[in-house]
Amino acid sequence: MEKATQVKLLKIAMITGITLILLGHVVLAVTIGNDDIDFRGYILGAAMNAVGVILSLPTKIYLTLVLMEKEEKSNKNTHWSDIN
Repeated sequence: MEKATQVKLLKIAMITGITLILLGHVVLAVTIGNDDIDFRGYILGAAMNAVGVILSLPTKIYLTLVLMEKEEKSNKNTHWSDIN
């Protein structure tokens, strides 16, 4: 896979994960406020939060890639190919 495609997939996973976390919190807040929803609202909200947390894990990988690119651009004297 190309690097641009990988970064795009990481961004999509991050955005989807953060959105699911936010929606999970909304579902839990509505469930607490409404007694008619019963336990299914808690299960749905918790599941959305869990999947959202799992999908937001690539955030660390993405930030590492961004910082590595920034370091490479700012320090032109250091390259891995120079080390023998």
